Amino acid sequence: MSDSESTFPTFAKFWRTARWLLLTIALVYGLLWMRYTTVERVLAFDPVVAMNAQFADVPVEQRGWPKMREALVAMHADDPQAPELLREASRCEVLGFYAGHPEDLSPEDKELWPEKFPDEDLSLDANPWSWEQSAISILLPHLADFREAALYLKDHALEQGEGGSLEDLRAMRRLSVLCHEQPTLINQLVGMAILGLEVDTMSHLLQDHGTTYSDEVLELFEAELDLALAALSPLSLQGEQIMFDDVLQRMYSDDGAGNGIFIGGSDALSDGMEFMGFPDRRRTTVDTVVAPFLAQWMPDRQTTRELYAAMMAEQVQFCKAPLWDRPEDSQFEGTGNPIIDLTLPALTKAIDQVQLKRMEIEAMSLVVAAYRERIRTGAFPAEAPIEVRDCWVDGLVGYEVVDGLPEVRSACPHQKGQVLFPVRGE
Repeated sequence: MSDSESTFPTFAKFWRTARWLLLTIALVYGLLWMRYTTVERVLAFDPVVAMNAQFADVPVEQRGWPKMREALVAMHADDPQAPELLREASRCEVLGFYAGHPEDLSPEDKELWPEKFPDEDLSLDANPWSWEQSAISILLPHLADFREAALYLKDHALEQGEGGSLEDLRAMRRLSVLCHEQPTLINQLVGMAILGLEVDTMSHLLQDHGTTYSDEVLELFEAELDLALAALSPLSLQGEQIMFDDVLQRMYSDDGAGNGIFIGGSDALSDGMEFMGFPDRRRTTVDTVVAPFLAQWMPDRQTTRELYAAMMAEQVQFCKAPLWDRPEDSQFEGTGNPIIDLTLPALTKAIDQVQLKRMEIEAMSLVVAAYRERIRTGAFPAEAPIEVRDCWVDGLVGYEVVDGLPEVRSACPHQKGQVLFPVRGE
């Protein structure tokens, strides 16, 4: 008997066994494919509109951005009128800078930042499903200019010396408030950084001229610090939620009841295949085959959103504990859900900035109170005139008179200590 004749019965027996397994696999895959291809994909909201909703009802003519843009142009040109223009522009109640994608910006905006918007940007994909049109691609170029403007006003205030600096301080605080019109973490962190620059500027002014200030001027400084403290609000997570919801609507189907299956795996898989060097045709084929399995394997839309909310809430809850009463290992473990692990912001340091900036502002109020006491009694008080809590220990910031000036000290991490006033050499 030939080899072919002896092999045939073995193959036939294998085929009788395997065909049912292959048929089952084909049937399961067919059902997964039908599930994947028949769901509805919906962009339920425009992330650009959501990000700018705070001033949507304010008429364009009542927004302060055109005047602010003019002031920033003057600042870039180092125009002598720039400080006054910045001070005046910062007085607007609503800034109204419309944060979006390149096509959402006006020609005047693009002229303000020509290096950020070359001509080729006009050819970006305008397809609303493109990631170039998503929330994570929204541009916030004004924030860098606002921080630059705060530094510009700081330099101007220090040049003014004893007179004229208060208006620069007020403008810096107003700029910090205007940063918050889009509710993202970066907006709020830049706003807090500008408040920190205001406190730092006041520190330099007091160190250099504090003994020559009248009680009336120091009272105005004290009132300005109260306003800065009022401008320091708890972090809003609305912007991060908008960005995550936009990711969900692009990567999941929409069943109309808040749920859906994962349908966005092809883009992510394509990026990985491209990195490995496969040509476009090969990637497309693999994506098409694998996508129904990814849809079955990934958690559904509602589960993913609930887990994201739970992880955000866990971080917020953790940050409610004082900085001095937290476990050493404060790292949050990944969830195993790649969408969440790639998009979940690290909130701890951002939320802690609110506490730290509050301590800095209150510490400066303590210093101003010491200077006012000096005017009344002829000497700085030996003990702190007001109590300021130290973020890093269960107690108050340190205070003593050193070399004829009040010194305010915080314990800082690991008890190393940091002098909050007077300003150390830069």
